[in-house]
Amino acid sequence: MNPLFCAQFRPEFRSLALACGLVAWSVSAVADVKPDGGDYQAAPPGTDLLVVYAQHHSADSQYARGSKAAGNLDLGLDVGLLRYVHFTRWGDYIVDPQVILPFGQQKVGLADSRTSGIGDVIFGGTLWTIADMDKGEHLGWSVFFAAPSGSDKNQGFALSNNRWATDLQVGYVRRFAPRWSVDLIGEVEFYQNQRDTGARRDPLLQTHAHLRYHLNDATHFGVSYRHSWGAQDSLDGVAQTNRRNNGNLTLSAATFLAPGLQGMLQYSYDTQVQDGPLTRGIQARLVKIF
Repeated sequence: MNPLFCAQFRPEFRSLALACGLVAWSVSAVADVKPDGGDYQAAPPGTDLLVVYAQHHSADSQYARGSKAAGNLDLGLDVGLLRYVHFTRWGDYIVDPQVILPFGQQKVGLADSRTSGIGDVIFGGTLWTIADMDKGEHLGWSVFFAAPSGSDKNQGFALSNNRWATDLQVGYVRRFAPRWSVDLIGEVEFYQNQRDTGARRDPLLQTHAHLRYHLNDATHFGVSYRHSWGAQDSLDGVAQTNRRNNGNLTLSAATFLAPGLQGMLQYSYDTQVQDGPLTRGIQARLVKIF
């Protein structure tokens, strides 16, 4: 059942609606595939990437207006993603058309429910107006679309948002010292009204800052801070959630396991939540370069 429907029409299910909050909010945590450090570095045209992600996110507490609204929720989301990227040349520019397929399982302990399946397909790409491989300076402009194609679209499955979404990003990467680089990314996401209920979601604004230390050419360590604003949900003009003002910190380690095969491990946790569940998670990523 859609959590917005629960909250408005069945007051006795408010605790369940809070638990279902993970459904609404975890989409921004996983289904949009947050850009990591190095993601805005262009690769030479003709390069292909096959990327596999494995993520586990959990939450026990739900926040509303910056205060804890519920606890002991036992929310969990296990996600896999397959991503294919192809770098090519378009006139004087490098572009990378790509497609992402999420799949996974969510658990809402309070409701004792599990849902699994395929998520909404994401497709799009990046165009680089600066791609200086020697100096390590890159500037890319991205657009991604999420199609309402996943499983259980009307059942509150976190990976199936049952609406079209358009994600615009701009990312700048600079190697400012022999062993240090910084990535700065701005992002805005726009949403179609939800197709089953007509629920409206305001645009989501996000910023991402990554600082990476390069131990050598094969290995780097990173720390990332992300912040998000907006994305308030409303139904028939009545607010169902508050606006986000949320922060997240992520620690990363990446290395080449073999020529053409990179592995990455990450641990992330929310440092500030105005509205939604307070989440923590781990991610493993493998990148095969062809």
